[in-house]
Amino acid sequence: MNPTASISPVLREPPRRAEPGLVGQAMLRLMTHESHVDAVHVLSPRFRLVSLRSESFRRAAHVPGDKVQLRVGGMAFRTFTPFRLGEGDDSLAVLGYLHGDAPAARWLDDVAPGDRCHVLGPRRSMNLAAIDRSTVFVGDETSLGLALALCDTPLGGLDTHFIFEVDDAAEVRPVLEAGGRGMLRHAWLVERRPGGTHLVEVEAALARYAGADSYRQYVLSGQSLTLQRLQRTLKAAGAKPSQMLTKAYWAPGKTGLD
Repeated sequence: MNPTASISPVLREPPRRAEPGLVGQAMLRLMTHESHVDAVHVLSPRFRLVSLRSESFRRAAHVPGDKVQLRVGGMAFRTFTPFRLGEGDDSLAVLGYLHGDAPAARWLDDVAPGDRCHVLGPRRSMNLAAIDRSTVFVGDETSLGLALALCDTPLGGLDTHFIFEVDDAAEVRPVLEAGGRGMLRHAWLVERRPGGTHLVEVEAALARYAGADSYRQYVLSGQSLTLQRLQRTLKAAGAKPSQMLTKAYWAPGKTGLD
């Protein structure tokens, strides 16, 4: 990675806000393992790259597309897609997006090197390593970590067309460039417009992709309603459900989607 700013680690206890009680602490010892935050890179006002270290990561059979659940306060956990940064088998990184005033956004805003972090996983979620064909990846700001994980597969995302629905392309573009994966630098960034009219362009592109190659794979992630709309478009264009890998990360008015 080539982050714009970083914070050096000093081992410390996590913030005391909303710490669990005795029962919660016992559950954490039984169900989770502890990692520590090795580095926090501020890639933009709303994106944070967090590097975690734990001996348990060395023992885990990590597959690109796996998920980890990080404790973000009290007994609240939020899901992230981890990926490797080439910093050792005991290290995993997550790329977080500060989205509203949700618990994960507050954690990302507060997290610092040296913090201790309770982790569930890695666990299976979406097996990106099984992709063996040309792929179209469609996501949003919450999907950048999944895109980086896709670039860690044997194909490395080399035959992948990346499309991201974003609020601010000028903010997202440098984040993709900092990822160090050349294929992401050519991603198509579609800025949101009122009423979702920007999705008409994305739907037209997906229909063209489906018409040009009936064997193509599709990875769809991000907002639940957008995914439903794009799935309908692909089915109408002849794509089969077996060609689509989908994962909803958020929905309007809801929090904590897995």
